[in-house]
Amino acid sequence: MFRVLRWPAFTSVWLGQILSQVGTQLFFIMAYWELQLHSPYLLSAAGLTLTLPNLLSAVGGSLVDRWDARFVMLWTDLVRASVSLFGALVYEFWPHAFVPVTLVILAAHGLGGSLFGPAESVILPRLVPEEDLAAANGLAMTTSRLAISVGAAVGGASLVAIGVPWIAAIDGLSFLASAAAVTNVIRLWHREGKVWRDSAAKAKPDASVVSQIMEGWRIVARMRWFVAVLPILVLLNFSFAGVDVLLSVWTHRVLHGGAAQFGAMNATLSFGQLLGSLCAGFAAKMSARTGLLTFGGLTSASILAFSFSRSVPFSLATSVVEGVSIAIINAIGFALMQRAIPEEVRGRAFGLIYSFAGVAVPLANALAGVSLRVVPIAAWMWLCSAACAALTVGWWRAVPRKGAAGHPASDAAPNA
Repeated sequence: MFRVLRWPAFTSVWLGQILSQVGTQLFFIMAYWELQLHSPYLLSAAGLTLTLPNLLSAVGGSLVDRWDARFVMLWTDLVRASVSLFGALVYEFWPHAFVPVTLVILAAHGLGGSLFGPAESVILPRLVPEEDLAAANGLAMTTSRLAISVGAAVGGASLVAIGVPWIAAIDGLSFLASAAAVTNVIRLWHREGKVWRDSAAKAKPDASVVSQIMEGWRIVARMRWFVAVLPILVLLNFSFAGVDVLLSVWTHRVLHGGAAQFGAMNATLSFGQLLGSLCAGFAAKMSARTGLLTFGGLTSASILAFSFSRSVPFSLATSVVEGVSIAIINAIGFALMQRAIPEEVRGRAFGLIYSFAGVAVPLANALAGVSLRVVPIAAWMWLCSAACAALTVGWWRAVPRKGAAGHPASDAAPNA
């Protein structure tokens, strides 16, 4: 896996992403914990401002296909760095403005992610040779989960140790490090005489964003196994978003923990996803249908067990199991989609997929805080567990057996 680090451009982006992910997770832990102390209902506003821009991923994917993805990544990093560093100054000198400033920073993170995510999906295959692409994906996913685990684990403790302004400053500096890494990639390509896209190969330069999005939808629609479970996937992301928003309240009120325990909850989930990424090779030996059924069922069971836990150690253990299962399911689904989507439309197709996956997340974030007056937090977990079980069964039935007509390996669109 680590052999891909011999490619300087990939190494540069990889290091930049590790730093930015640690900084971002530090900020998220601080923001959600402090907001729920002000008022649990502010968590709805926080989740909404962070995730609403994700609906623009479809537009972002189309723009990435039209522009140079390296510069899209560079400018989104610079904007997010500027907003976070400015926020650090406001936290220091005008602490009474904590709530509005935090919401602005979260919105900048969400908007930047809607552009950065599709751009990163496009640029990665250009940084390493074809034979090293799988290893590069594996390393990127593994270290991403590790960085998030570290950021979450120390997030609660750092809130006490260094305070809110410094956490925002670290977040901003981490984005500057990522921007420097992308700048280094541009420098390396310029030195080697590489160009982003040959003028003769620039497909449909006059096509509108809408037409490009529609082209991406035509590609996604050919993945019948994906479209068949799309409504259930939307419901799962809706319920999971509600659980995520209310996790700080659950830790505080039900588990009677503090900021350190809240950070640990996030860290163990990410650590589980790290372990799951490392086990993805084992899961690859199973058929896609068997893997989805096995680990989907395990995810559903672990979420249900978490909802009945009143012990921090047991909750941490179930979070690890949940993280492992989620990572393996994501690896299976991502591999199926990569095989089915042609490279020339990958940006807009994945942008649409990200938008579909997150279409109900802003609604969940808006409802989560207010729902505390109506239903217990555990109800969100029960809905999440049920939706996961339904998705598992639905996807197991929708994905054809290997070699059968409609299998993703033969589902790629040849005329895209």
